[in-house]
Amino acid sequence: MSTLTKTVNNALVFYDSVYAHRWYDAIGPSVAKYDQQFLTLPSDDSTGDATEWELTITEAGADTTHVVTDAAGGALLITCAGNEDDGISMQLGAAAGENVYLNGNYPLYMRLKFAINDVDQTDILFGVCVTDTDCLGAVTDGLYFRSVDESAVLSCVAEKNSVESVLGAQTMVDGTTYTAEVLYDGATAYAYIDGSLLGSIAYASPTFPNDELMRLTLEFLSGEAVANTLTVYEMAMVHLRG
Repeated sequence: MSTLTKTVNNALVFYDSVYAHRWYDAIGPSVAKYDQQFLTLPSDDSTGDATEWELTITEAGADTTHVVTDAAGGALLITCAGNEDDGISMQLGAAAGENVYLNGNYPLYMRLKFAINDVDQTDILFGVCVTDTDCLGAVTDGLYFRSVDESAVLSCVAEKNSVESVLGAQTMVDGTTYTAEVLYDGATAYAYIDGSLLGSIAYASPTFPNDELMRLTLEFLSGEAVANTLTVYEMAMVHLRG
């Protein structure tokens, strides 16, 4: 396995030699990107809240926390407070910050490497969505992975104007590390779990979110009165606007 390069939309893209859909970086005009292995996390000195993100934190009694934890290579540990539906919603940017616009041949790559302690007693969403404090509840537009309480199935979803298509499904196991990825090449979006293709959706599909600005989003909630946890080892996004 090695890293190769290619030119995409006037940008130099660094990608995996085995998993060609996996982008590690891009350099060039109009490249929007985020890459975090959580060796550190910019945070408010008084609250401890991450400052790169717009946060909606649900907690009662105990605290829902998001902190850098001990892990080879770095990791973010999210721990829900001990009530059902306690957890956190994180959208990159402050009160504003929508920067992903899939309105044509503007490729997008995103990746989340993660593990959940109890996969069928938690809710998780990762991808790009319009601004919404509860994307798991009823987001209108997005391209994202989702798993809901009482199910261990992780699906990739394309949604436009509250109408969605499910691109594929992966049954998860407690405490197991997964890598969820989407590559939109400017014509079709492909969803992968651990390098295996789940499914795809074309730009022309009526459920492809091509008419809204969106932002990188992560949500995690407990589905029971237990302090369930999500460990995030990598989170990355590359969007080519050139």
